[in-house]
Amino acid sequence: MQDIYTYARRIALAAFIFFLVAAAFYLFIQLTHFLLLVFAGILLAVLFTSLSEWVSAKTGFGRGLSLTIVTILLFGMLVGLGFIVAPTVGEQVNEMGDSIPQAWEDLKDKLRETTWGEQVLHEVENGTGKMIPESKAIFSRVTNMFTSTLSIFTDLLIVLITGLFLAANPLLYTKGFVKLFPVMRRNRVYEVLSLCYDTLRQWLWGMFLAMCLIGVTVWLGFTIIGLELALLMALLAFFFAFIPNIGPIIAGVPPILLGLLDSPQMALQVLLVYSIIQGIEGYVLTPLIFQKTVALPPALLLFFQVLLGIVQGGLGLFLAAPLLAVVMVIVQEVYIKDVLERPDSTKAAGAGGSTGTASP
Repeated sequence: MQDIYTYARRIALAAFIFFLVAAAFYLFIQLTHFLLLVFAGILLAVLFTSLSEWVSAKTGFGRGLSLTIVTILLFGMLVGLGFIVAPTVGEQVNEMGDSIPQAWEDLKDKLRETTWGEQVLHEVENGTGKMIPESKAIFSRVTNMFTSTLSIFTDLLIVLITGLFLAANPLLYTKGFVKLFPVMRRNRVYEVLSLCYDTLRQWLWGMFLAMCLIGVTVWLGFTIIGLELALLMALLAFFFAFIPNIGPIIAGVPPILLGLLDSPQMALQVLLVYSIIQGIEGYVLTPLIFQKTVALPPALLLFFQVLLGIVQGGLGLFLAAPLLAVVMVIVQEVYIKDVLERPDSTKAAGAGGSTGTASP
């Protein structure tokens, strides 16, 4: 009778643990967007903190004054760059809007010259008419677009405020987090957090350098071959370079299509120039820039990007690389070094091995 009671108790405990883990996993999935926003705020705080430390070391100013200077300079640079680049980019966007309809008309004229082209054009035009939504559907899409835009701006505001608060007094939040661990482990937690900070700082600076090199070289290359809207395409390459593996592919589609609107030869030149630049960046620049920071295995990074992209869309894809860098540091320090390679476990394994060898 006692055995049956003990067995039923173990089954109930196992079921409780299973449902507790399932509830925690479900809660994590539901809060993934919030957690990614928090991590984005931490990433921004790392940027502000590293810049503030550099200014403080060079000038001798305090943390608060250095952070204020960095914040004003960063936003001033963004606003100034917007005033300088926005007119050219706006002009090129207008040119794209004018050139695409004319290119479409030219393509239809070429399709009408062949029988199969005429059939394809007929199917496309009939399908286009079916794709035009009704007025209610148009209103619904406009409303959804407005809601999505408002949500994006809200998320950006949350990330910005979080980053500034964390950068203003990082020690306060670090101490509060470390206090959640036992006293004997707090120094080790400080060490791991410091390694995570160094990894993110080096990753951010390396990525920014790679983005600048990609943007400048793409602009020069497209300008040399005479591609229209070269500056706009270079800006796309610059921003999408923040997303390894997938970002360069996404940024490469618009210039190739734009070159195809000009001529097949231009599209081939664009593809060749862009492939050479991305090849040099992937096989030469990236290993040199990131040789001192954590190396992200390409296959693992791609899997992580796809996973977060499926779960959280663009936000997950955008933060996959730095988040994976932090995860790899934590796994290396906490699990591999502190668990698998712990001295007492190594001695125990050695003792077991020697005992087994001595046995007849």
